[in-house]
Amino acid sequence: MTRAFVLVFPLVASGCFFLPAIEDDGYLACERDADCGPGRACALEVGLCAPPPWNDTGFTERRLIVVENPGAVALPVGTAVPVQIGGEGAPLSLDEVAADARFTDFDAAEGSWRVVGVSRDLFADRFTVWVPLAREIAPGARDVLAWLEQGTAAGTPTVLEDPANTFALFDDLDDFPADAAAARDDPRYLVVAPNAFPEAKDGELNVPDNVTVIWRGGFVPPVDVTFRARVNGLNCDEVYLGLTGAEQVGFNPPSAGFFMRQDLLTVGEVAPTAASNPTALSDPTIFSEQPNALHRFRIQADGASVRFLVDDVLFDERTDLRPAFAADAPLFPMVQMGGSCSIDVDAVWVTPLPSAPSPTVSVEAPVQLNITF
Repeated sequence: MTRAFVLVFPLVASGCFFLPAIEDDGYLACERDADCGPGRACALEVGLCAPPPWNDTGFTERRLIVVENPGAVALPVGTAVPVQIGGEGAPLSLDEVAADARFTDFDAAEGSWRVVGVSRDLFADRFTVWVPLAREIAPGARDVLAWLEQGTAAGTPTVLEDPANTFALFDDLDDFPADAAAARDDPRYLVVAPNAFPEAKDGELNVPDNVTVIWRGGFVPPVDVTFRARVNGLNCDEVYLGLTGAEQVGFNPPSAGFFMRQDLLTVGEVAPTAASNPTALSDPTIFSEQPNALHRFRIQADGASVRFLVDDVLFDERTDLRPAFAADAPLFPMVQMGGSCSIDVDAVWVTPLPSAPSPTVSVEAPVQLNITF
């Protein structure tokens, strides 16, 4: 059902006011804000839960996006939450999101709106929007992730793309160091390339045989890292895309990542503590029917849980690791190449998103703005 809100402009006064049509929408009676659901506050003058005022009358439709935290630990402010648009199981279909859509947030304490910067990851048949949390979500709680606004007269794009501020780390490799000397002076990377140095070209970084790239800084669990990358060739011997436990080359547990061998037979490999040996979760298999295409290799490590996904499809997981990942041991994104093949890395991003149970996203029915004079 599509709800309607009416913006009334009195003919005899110079001011205007916002009057939501709440009578037919089943809004709850309330005495305080805590009585209301996400995206609503108690309007004491009428004793009913009501949404915030319309942000911008240039946008004639809005939808509330709600995130729920089913876990036992709070989701911190700034955690990037993925919202799938299109494809199986998505909360929004492609035809429900217009070209002029943008994401906004209402600060109830300040009584003000802001446009939210997001990151979009585009697939052939769908896309994912990563939206950073504006407020902490307590365990078992539901709250506003964002408002989706659309329906402008021009219909041109209005989304604010800001991946650098959406994630704890976002690297599109556009300014990767040009040579070994520059890499030694770059605080973002540890690069070990005894024979051939990685080459950045056309927005991608080609990592050849016998080369390791580690992103410095480190992230303690929960950590969710995605490599948007393409594997070139099948004659690989030792390819690793994942997380390592130290800013140095070699096997450095704790770790979790995709490990590929000849013919791209791949396992999800995990070593949750510094004393662990790497263990494959399942038998080797091919990660995709299109191994030389651009894919999203995603690893989530959090306590006793680890998940491996390719293009948002589960590749492998374990939710009962014993021992578990320590909450104070940092993990570092790493690409390590071995064999007669290479990897093109298009982007890397990291957010502190828990793996199990993961937050869930739901979207309310659209609300249309009606203007009456």
